[in-house]
Amino acid sequence: MGFSGQQAARLAGCSAAQLEYWERCGLVVPQSDPADGGGPYSFRDLVVLRMVRSLLDAGLSMTRVRRAVGELLAAGEDIGELQVVTDGEHVWACRDDGQILDALRHGQLALFVAVDRIAADVEADVREFSRDRQSFVEGLRGFDHPAGSGS
Repeated sequence: MGFSGQQAARLAGCSAAQLEYWERCGLVVPQSDPADGGGPYSFRDLVVLRMVRSLLDAGLSMTRVRRAVGELLAAGEDIGELQVVTDGEHVWACRDDGQILDALRHGQLALFVAVDRIAADVEADVREFSRDRQSFVEGLRGFDHPAGSGS
């Protein structure tokens, strides 16, 4: 289903003038198939538009937003599957698999380490180790004092 420029602007939270400007400067170019009917903007375009609006609202310059969006799209990233993080200067795109892309450095890949998950795994392993150790110790005690030995 396609969306008109006016619908896209409304759904993205921007003005029609902003939308036209973003299209003219190549920031967001509609990818919709004309056979979609209803307009040139696709659902994916709406997601990109809203991401652009969010990055601008976060204080990123138009130049940085253009670079970040361009890098992510050029890398073939599924924008709808990413979490984008910015500190106002840098932009990182986080995938569900724990990888992070530096969207302003040609999609350079970094590794996200979920320490909370590591801590939970270590805690589970320690509990299992403690149970195994306790079972082993109890087994040794039972071996030292066989049943019916009178002690």
